[in-house]
Amino acid sequence: LCEAYTMTKIPKLKEYAVRATKIIVDGQHPNGGWAYKYGLGAGAHVDLSISGWCIQALKAAALTGITEIDGIDDAMGKAVEYVKKCQDGSGMFKYMPAKHGGHSSRGSLTGTGVLSLQIWKNAKSEEAKKGLEYIIANRLHDEWSKVDVYEWYYHAQACFQSTGVLSSRYWRAWNKSFQSVVVGAQEEDGKWSYGLHFHG
Repeated sequence: LCEAYTMTKIPKLKEYAVRATKIIVDGQHPNGGWAYKYGLGAGAHVDLSISGWCIQALKAAALTGITEIDGIDDAMGKAVEYVKKCQDGSGMFKYMPAKHGGHSSRGSLTGTGVLSLQIWKNAKSEEAKKGLEYIIANRLHDEWSKVDVYEWYYHAQACFQSTGVLSSRYWRAWNKSFQSVVVGAQEEDGKWSYGLHFHG
């Protein structure tokens, strides 16, 4: 909604963009992340996956220039702190912070963590750098059957966004393998077969 309003300035979209953004700001968990169904209690399922989407939505809201939207700066500041808590010493970002179980040591959400930092005042942070190093060292695959398309969506963005901010080497390293695997996996009729992390 926010991106549509920014691009079109359709007046009716403004009302819905404001309302939608308020739901996200008001639904932020006290720990700085977001849970499915915007749960706020101690048992809420707060994780980096849903938080990453909310962070992107709030960034889009910030870019609208709508003055009636309140609370984005505070919400994003808390969100960045939450995201940083999801990173371990190797540079990978996990599904949840370690003290909440630290689910998933696969590193598939590292791109989510890095991109979240990049889009809100932390593109040059040590956490972003370590995450990018982890991505290019550990998350490239040479076979489509091994590719988690959801994670590659984020990894590609994170590496690309680092260009001009930190270094172009992350994107060069990622894209060199990424493009050949993706292009090589396209089937004769133009489609791609399901990768990992597919929900039917």
